[in-house]
Amino acid sequence: MSALQETPDMKHPLARNSVQTDGAKGVYSSTGKGMGLFATTAFIIGEMAGGGILALPQGVIQTGFIGILMIVVAAAVSGYTGVILGDCWGFLLEKWPEQYASTHIRHPYPTIGLHASGRGMYHFVAFLVDVTLFGVSTVFLLLVSENLSQFFPGHLNYRIWIIIVAAALIPLTWLESPKDAFLIAIFASAFTAVATIIVFGLILSEGKSTGHDVYRPPVTFESFCLGIATIVFAFGGHASFPTYQHDMKDTSKFWVAVMAGYLAILVFYVPVSAVASEFFLNQVSSNVLNNLNGGVWAKIVLWMFTFHIFCGFILVVNPVAQDVERLADIPQGFGIRRIIVRTALVLFSLGFAQAVPCFDKILQLIGSSTVMLLSYILPCWFYLRLSETVGRFVPLHIRVLNYEIIVVSFLAMIACTYSAVKGIISGCHYPK
Repeated sequence: MSALQETPDMKHPLARNSVQTDGAKGVYSSTGKGMGLFATTAFIIGEMAGGGILALPQGVIQTGFIGILMIVVAAAVSGYTGVILGDCWGFLLEKWPEQYASTHIRHPYPTIGLHASGRGMYHFVAFLVDVTLFGVSTVFLLLVSENLSQFFPGHLNYRIWIIIVAAALIPLTWLESPKDAFLIAIFASAFTAVATIIVFGLILSEGKSTGHDVYRPPVTFESFCLGIATIVFAFGGHASFPTYQHDMKDTSKFWVAVMAGYLAILVFYVPVSAVASEFFLNQVSSNVLNNLNGGVWAKIVLWMFTFHIFCGFILVVNPVAQDVERLADIPQGFGIRRIIVRTALVLFSLGFAQAVPCFDKILQLIGSSTVMLLSYILPCWFYLRLSETVGRFVPLHIRVLNYEIIVVSFLAMIACTYSAVKGIISGCHYPK
């Protein structure tokens, strides 16, 4: 197929056009089946907002007075890369409509990498996606366990709670992949919105911490890198973005879902992060719920976040399980081999959690490495490569912007990954 001819609405690289193919309906338009704009936005919010709200206040403290600014900058850049990653899928629909417009694609992000840089990139992206989702699932396992240990203080050791939660999750992972997770996404987003408002109110009601041992900690190179890793993780939903877009009724509207989702997430993130970091200063916990005094509302919030994250584990670990089953040539459908594989996957996550029982350490490692690649570096690279493949004109300033994001993100990835690994080696403090 020859390269597409440039049309007026293709001149701007972020144009949202429906490309006409052979006089038929544009392949970059509605199919009549799949998720709507509201559902896609809910998935984006539900995936990113849970753990980010709990961890960001510490990230703001670690980055100093520019912490809130860094959240806004990270959101702007991540939102931009989310949009151009959606454009990359649109490029595939333009170039190969028969192959991708009406066929279910199991791995859309690796498929984008395949057409941008070859089969090796396909496997590399698939590996990054699985590692990221596995890391996120371990973070969720630790967060649920920590919340339960705080809700039932003195009853069981924190490490015992990790085992209990893993045991509760194992049979749930045996189920088929959720065919329609729309309600889960809606409840997750709604729970996050309500819980965020309550957390914000509780922090304001408790007032600013005082005392000689309460101060604004100095910002070091290492603390700044760890704070950046936390912020990057909080906006790291790109591993699933192409899947959400692929499942939409109208793929050309994905950019709207990204913008709406990010605006909502910023409304969640900024007030809580600003107030919690300013009120608690060096006393702010890696999980801000630990800074709230006991009470009915604090317990309600804790349960809301715990339920959200518990469901999130099931959704996040499922794609990894399916990939392992595909590699092991395990047939679809319930069976003993599926039980063995998915149980082993949860046990592997349990072992990782017991080895590094601090969710913030794993969060920072994932945020500084695989999330940095999937959310910042690769979308820019793939966009530039695929725009050439389909004959899409990209202005010089957009090219420069993309290369700047690639270079800055690569340098940040090296520094932040080094700091995260050093932090894991030095050990961590966790609930007893």
